[in-house]
Amino acid sequence: FSPARQLRVSGCGTRAAMAVQYANPGSESEVEAGERSEEVPSPRAGRAGARKLSSLKRVEVIAFFAAAGCVLAAAAWRWGPSTILDASTVEGATSMAEAIDGGAPSAAQAAAAPPAKCSGVGSDCRETRCCQQAGMQCFEKNANWAMCLPSCSPGLHKGDAVKEPWSCRVLWSKEQVQNDWAYARQRAQKALSGKKGWEKMALVAGADGGNGYAGFVNTQYSIEGSQALTMNDGPQGYNTYQERLRGTSTQFPALLSVSASFDPETSRQYAEAVVEEFVTKGSNVMLGPDVEVTRATLTGRSFETISGEDPFLGSQLVQPFVIAVQQKGVISTVKHWLDNNQEIYRQTMNVEVGDRAQHEIYMPVFKAAFDAGAAAVMCSYNKVYGEHTCQNSRLLKDLLRRDLGFQGFVMSDWGATHNATASVLGGLDVEMPTGKHVKDISAVFWTNDKLEPAVDEMATNVLSSMHYVGQFDGRFPIEGSLPKYGALDADATSDAHRLVARTVIEDSAVLLKNSKDALPLQTKGLKIAMVGHFCDETEDPQYKQGSVWSGGGSGYVFTNKGTTPLQGVKAHIKDADSIEFSKDASAAASADVAVICVAAHGEEGWDRANFSLPEAADLAASVRKTNSRAKIVVLAAVPGAVTTEWLDGVDAALLMFMPGEQVGPAV
Repeated sequence: FSPARQLRVSGCGTRAAMAVQYANPGSESEVEAGERSEEVPSPRAGRAGARKLSSLKRVEVIAFFAAAGCVLAAAAWRWGPSTILDASTVEGATSMAEAIDGGAPSAAQAAAAPPAKCSGVGSDCRETRCCQQAGMQCFEKNANWAMCLPSCSPGLHKGDAVKEPWSCRVLWSKEQVQNDWAYARQRAQKALSGKKGWEKMALVAGADGGNGYAGFVNTQYSIEGSQALTMNDGPQGYNTYQERLRGTSTQFPALLSVSASFDPETSRQYAEAVVEEFVTKGSNVMLGPDVEVTRATLTGRSFETISGEDPFLGSQLVQPFVIAVQQKGVISTVKHWLDNNQEIYRQTMNVEVGDRAQHEIYMPVFKAAFDAGAAAVMCSYNKVYGEHTCQNSRLLKDLLRRDLGFQGFVMSDWGATHNATASVLGGLDVEMPTGKHVKDISAVFWTNDKLEPAVDEMATNVLSSMHYVGQFDGRFPIEGSLPKYGALDADATSDAHRLVARTVIEDSAVLLKNSKDALPLQTKGLKIAMVGHFCDETEDPQYKQGSVWSGGGSGYVFTNKGTTPLQGVKAHIKDADSIEFSKDASAAASADVAVICVAAHGEEGWDRANFSLPEAADLAASVRKTNSRAKIVVLAAVPGAVTTEWLDGVDAALLMFMPGEQVGPAV
């Protein structure tokens, strides 16, 4: 996992101290980087523009998507040595989590706690970051003012005495989240009071059909004022699934690009753009973000994770993402819980992980998402500790709810439920895509007196989540109990969303090498050669799923608005002497600079066979042989770590992380 040579970025000690401050605000660091378990990866490179790695000679394997810090030191969590317990702290606590920070409060406790520290309507909430009145959120206008409001639209507000635009960024606190969950649960319990078994069962299983969405739950038939849950992939843009709808949603860069930006504000803007398209399409449950910390670097879905390989980085990026999504009344589903680190054998493999590694590596990003109020989590296909995750009480009850304080609902991955009784008693809340197993559980209530109370809890968790994100309060637009008619066919794309996609590519690209300031190109009078078939391709028939610039699987977005590097260069550069293209090195014969386009591919269901960047070495050698004086620039799209044995033979290299449809303008 570690590169043969460290890149020139900040060292481990600073990030270790930052991590302890993150886990224990206000504390001094008591953790040295070397005290963490397992190996400590080297620092990694980040944004292009800001990082010119001129001292880099040769790197055998670079985990380009990784955070620039020590994974384990930066993942300081509640089990770290900086936490010291005495007998009086532990006495009376029902779990270690409660002994450390009080654990998750019960609904009754949370409801009874007066929000004395929160702000009232009309007062500035910048300091408190929470609101006394239920259903309100603290929205920022600017650096000097924020107010508790039921909703907020960026820009000028009618009747505002100070004519300045609102940013509408949500300011939040753990106290606000806990208060909102307590109120949501109270409302859910009241709504479910007196409901029959079949009415509760409608909340805990997917329905046939789906009405064009990935998943569909008929909650509207049993709860007055409710809307159906319309679930859809993915966190990297709205997946239309249907060829006829190609191009009606934006193919955003992969979440790995957000990770490589190292910027929470980029994460927020990205999530805002994506969720706006979900709202337009009528989907009120986003199946994302993917937050797994990459450990098996060849995993086919490495491009999907917002965490890269660093739990501290993922924790910083997931919170603004979740808040931005749920501000629109869309439930954010964090996935995949837990230890889902490879695609091959994902249906059958068993994972064994020690408690410390779980809490320091695999769980912190989930915890950060839940602290920000994430209302759903998806359990994975694999087994952990010998038990399927979607019926694993150790994972779903002990680690998830007791230790992390999760208060939303647990949905299964599609087809990941195996046994009705085990799943209901193990902590699953919603079986997807249909209720194949749990739909008849009410018929066997008599066999186990724990089943009926468990179903009550399942239904309460689902309804609480809907209340929490404001689906009963008009935050998500519907007609009757269903999404607006024709929503699936609507074109949700916009120039604003394309600009966000382009900006994320630019903020996340890594300038891996730039010898003698080869980049940026001084294009006036320059003869430019674009070399390699990927310079002018968006699709590759060799791929089972996905495309050249976007990874495949459930998170893939079909588009007919894709661009290529060649198109982008021709559209942007008007003062060059010539711009030529060839699949081989022939166009470089008389060129001043040759831009080589290469790509590696990743997709769901399969792991990559190796770390190679196909064609990079051969094309670079061929161009150098054809024209020894030309500058050679490699432009690469990768889903994760790749080898760089070709780097010595080129002058500059720019890496992007499955950039999506706006690769042309971004280049």
